[in-house]
Amino acid sequence: MTTYFIFTRKQRSSALLLIVNAGVAFLLYVAAHKYLPNLTVDKNALIQFLDILDIAIWVVEAILLGLALWFWFENKEVRVCVTPTTLSYFDPTFNDVSWQVNVSDITELKQISDAMQEFSSNIIVLKNGEKKQLMYGNYRGFDRRAFFDALVLANPDIIVPENTYSYKIQRSSWAKRIRKKFGLDE
Repeated sequence: MTTYFIFTRKQRSSALLLIVNAGVAFLLYVAAHKYLPNLTVDKNALIQFLDILDIAIWVVEAILLGLALWFWFENKEVRVCVTPTTLSYFDPTFNDVSWQVNVSDITELKQISDAMQEFSSNIIVLKNGEKKQLMYGNYRGFDRRAFFDALVLANPDIIVPENTYSYKIQRSSWAKRIRKKFGLDE
């Protein structure tokens, strides 16, 4: 069968990134011990900060290295695939999220962010109103433009974002009412 788009990535690449992050965290810890005593005036506050840092670094390192080991040995594969008839998604990162939909059932791909821009979501909207979340924002090397183009090739009626990296701000219903009341609608 023809494949319009496929993205795969083994979890070992995430494991390597976590190991790098653990190394950077440790270097920052060492730098804090070496350089902060020369910069600060309040020695008592510095001692308290470094005491907390001396405990926190080991918790952070254990979590990062533990996740790295878990990803290294699990080594499952993230997979996003668009064919002429289906969009399939498998992300084993924490809960083995897996689903497949007919591209003819897809109406839109939304990239949304909350009003405070604390989170962003990539959502597939189906004709029946159901929504499926994609986590491609977490995948290094994911070609969004090729993915969008593949969806449109499979179903020209799918609405995709014009800009591959822009996110539409989504406000809650109470915020919309207040904005409307004060004439702040966009």
